[in-house]
Amino acid sequence: MSGTLMMSQKQIAIIRAIMRGNAEGDFVDLDELLKLLPYTTTKQSLQFSIRALIKHGLIEKRPREVRRGRARRVLAPTLLAYRLMGEGIPGT
Repeated sequence: MSGTLMMSQKQIAIIRAIMRGNAEGDFVDLDELLKLLPYTTTKQSLQFSIRALIKHGLIEKRPREVRRGRARRVLAPTLLAYRLMGEGIPGT
């Protein structure tokens, strides 16, 4: 990744919500993330934003987990996201 990464306020909100995780302290899936965001958006719009954040190396898709009776893709921040957001890396 070269140059300065410019993120929108919505992208920052997505990363922060993923970092916070769900009520159980786990990484979030897409439906949980939709509920955690401080703004209203569609699932399709959120998926577009997630793809952009993955492309820039800020979030990653984790293996599917069974949640609420269905296999769901889990999202997690990368080390780069923790560094850019000035957050401590969990477990360190």
